[in-house]
Amino acid sequence: MYFANTWGLLGLVALPVIVVIHLYHRRYPTLPIAGLHLWGVETHTTTAGRTRERLPLTASLICELLAAFLLSLVLADPRWGQLGKVAHLVVVLDNSASMSARPPGEKPFRESAIDELERRISQLPRGSVVTLLRTGRRPEMLAGPATSWDEAKQKLVDWRPSLPKHDFLPTWDLAAQLAEGNGKLLFLTDAVPGEDVAVPKTMEVASVGRTLENVSISAARWDFDSLAAKGRVFVRLTNHGRRKANVRIAGMLGSVDGLNEAAAREARVPAGNTATTTDAPLRKKIFENDVTLDVGASVPLEVDVPGGLGRMTLECESIGDGLALDNRVELIEPKVRLLHVAVTLPKDNATEQAVNRVLTTLPNISVTESETAELIIAPSDPLPPSQRELWWLGIGPLDTSDEARKAALDLAGPYVLEKQNPLLDGLTLGGVVWGGAQPVKLEVSPIITSGTLPLLARLTGTRTTAYLLNIDFARTNLGDSPDWPILMSNLVELRRDNLPGLRRSNYRMNEEIRFRIADTAAAAVTSSTQQNGSANGATQNEQEADSPRTLLLVHRGLKRPLARASTIEIPLLDESGVYSVLDGENLVGEFAVAFFDSEESSLSNLRPGRREPEMSTSESGFLLDQPLTWIVLIGIVLIAAAAFADWSVLRSSAGRRG
Repeated sequence: MYFANTWGLLGLVALPVIVVIHLYHRRYPTLPIAGLHLWGVETHTTTAGRTRERLPLTASLICELLAAFLLSLVLADPRWGQLGKVAHLVVVLDNSASMSARPPGEKPFRESAIDELERRISQLPRGSVVTLLRTGRRPEMLAGPATSWDEAKQKLVDWRPSLPKHDFLPTWDLAAQLAEGNGKLLFLTDAVPGEDVAVPKTMEVASVGRTLENVSISAARWDFDSLAAKGRVFVRLTNHGRRKANVRIAGMLGSVDGLNEAAAREARVPAGNTATTTDAPLRKKIFENDVTLDVGASVPLEVDVPGGLGRMTLECESIGDGLALDNRVELIEPKVRLLHVAVTLPKDNATEQAVNRVLTTLPNISVTESETAELIIAPSDPLPPSQRELWWLGIGPLDTSDEARKAALDLAGPYVLEKQNPLLDGLTLGGVVWGGAQPVKLEVSPIITSGTLPLLARLTGTRTTAYLLNIDFARTNLGDSPDWPILMSNLVELRRDNLPGLRRSNYRMNEEIRFRIADTAAAAVTSSTQQNGSANGATQNEQEADSPRTLLLVHRGLKRPLARASTIEIPLLDESGVYSVLDGENLVGEFAVAFFDSEESSLSNLRPGRREPEMSTSESGFLLDQPLTWIVLIGIVLIAAAAFADWSVLRSSAGRRG
């Protein structure tokens, strides 16, 4: 036995104090008297002091000593051995997509892991606690730390394994820290890590996996031809199993969560009838193909689809398929992002011909006037106005005077390219003679240089995204080289990506998603209100427009706020499906996220098994810091009983004396 609070034993000092009080307490015998009034002043007796008498063992003394003794023990909080000590189980849950696999006619691996966890909990002492972690790019605590099993079991409803292949080590490290010195460490997965994988030495690994057959959609893309107003879907099917598979792949209009409303109405409502809001949405099949896949084979498919579908779900089926997560991919029809380009170069010269030759081959380009253009391709002189939303490419010669053109340099390399700049993706400049380069007197940030001479640079000190091409197309072969269309295409696509709205409609899981939103009318109203002030009497609508609207990311009814910035970045998404971006009540756009991971789709290496910890822990639990243990409760009851007994004894004695 030991005491959790040894200072409480100081209460034992009260025992000799009680004894001394009873020892020196003077007692007068009870004398019956016929008339107390006859005694007069003799009723008041003055004594010289207390004298020690023989200690009487009365019931009152015993009750007071017992109460003081029990109170001291309660304050000291006595403990016996392992009583009050509970086990702490720290569990790491494999959050990989393969944990969602399901053997035909049996439970998914996820359910088997929960059953194994319940079995482990039932073997622990009563009142034991558990901490649940699930793996991911960053460790995530699902329940805990050190919570009851009843509470942790409710949190397991939110465990839906769906992540691509990822590193377990960060979660293992966190679990080892939580379990250090007072807990057991368990990793529930579907494949025991190899001996070459360094796992925490105190961690036990339990696998509930089994070898399964599986066919997956390993890649999918939806392209749209704005000129032909139709699309093309590219799909790749892969057999990850150990036997030949017969697969049926179909493209369904809409998605599992809901259909494109216009197409759904057309699919389910006959001509002349009206639809009601209670109609169940029917799914329309766009295409269907049967494919036979050999072991380990991967087969691509291309299917032409009509335009205007809005949303499509690709679904594949095969007998004995073990993982449903990679059998369905939702796609959003790509939106046409038209880029307005203005070319203000002199007519019928070499520069204009080189530019127009490339622009006519690029898709979704509209040649327009400078006032409405989002990209202006112009002579390098004059410089563009400073406008935040304007992109500009100025093409030389920088100085058109005869003297300056004669003094210009014709360079054959070598060229220094800033490879990190996306404008130069795919450029090599092999065999290019850079003609007509002149000294640059402007403040620029070089992108392509020859020695110290900037050949392609970005202008600094202006809000315009402005590039300067230091070249004379009358003296260069750049326009005839493969690098010229690559450079122009990169410029056009960079400008297109910078347009407001989502850059793409379809992404894969854990891919970066960035976009911009257009300046809202609210900003204009705010500016107008600030300029006019109260003298113009701003309306209530204008005042409401002054407050910024909330930017939200919506997925399956769940909403999360997004931080507003010049370029909005959505955190890496680890759940597939269709997402919507809302600016207040306005829809910015929709995009789909798909699961593609051949490693997770391969279920042929999954095995049941265990891996014992290399090092056993001497401590497997911790003491619960409870204000009221069962020992303390018993002591409190006994103290109350002793106090009541003492009161009863004193009350009886007083009654007899009266």
